[in-house]
Amino acid sequence: MLGVLGLLVVCLTVASVRHALGAAAHGDVSALRVQLRMLGPGGVLVLVAVVLAHTVVPFPAEIPTAVAGYVYGFAIALPLMAGSFLVSAMAAYFLASWFGRPAARRLVGGHRLDRVERAVGRGRVRTLLVLRLIPFVPFSLICFVCGLGRVPVPRYAWTTLAGMLPQLTLVTLLGSRLAHPRLTDPLLWGPAVAMIGLVVIGPALMRRFGSRT
Repeated sequence: MLGVLGLLVVCLTVASVRHALGAAAHGDVSALRVQLRMLGPGGVLVLVAVVLAHTVVPFPAEIPTAVAGYVYGFAIALPLMAGSFLVSAMAAYFLASWFGRPAARRLVGGHRLDRVERAVGRGRVRTLLVLRLIPFVPFSLICFVCGLGRVPVPRYAWTTLAGMLPQLTLVTLLGSRLAHPRLTDPLLWGPAVAMIGLVVIGPALMRRFGSRT
């Protein structure tokens, strides 16, 4: 709890973090990219703070992930984003388990919370992995539901990491190739096609697993 409160204080008081978080929340990829480049090595810390703030501040997780790939390259961005989002996921899990449903409903909305909670059900491994694979399913929403449902922490941690790695890999790789885009580059259009495929099949997977639970 103290860590989450401390993070919020940092986001509100440190200008660089506050501006980066505002850019991510508004989907302003260009502004976030420019700011990180201007900060140099300090941009890594700002980017990590933005991801950790995602615990309680809603914005598409793909935005900082793509920008990380663009600014820092695939080899640095992928482990950086994987580690940061895993910490954010654990923070959201314990936040929900400590403060319960009222706090979670205020943060993510009652309707969305109820819907994903039905999909998560008993926290089966396959369901948790599939939910992480689907783009644009709010990252923290799944974390809150797992915390409320007391999904065992080891299962929650490894399925979170394994489930989000394919999407993180695709978005980070796509962002890294956008720095020098070439239409003939398979590492540019390949991840883009794969992400579109996940978006297309995502609703069908949600309906299938929702009906099972």
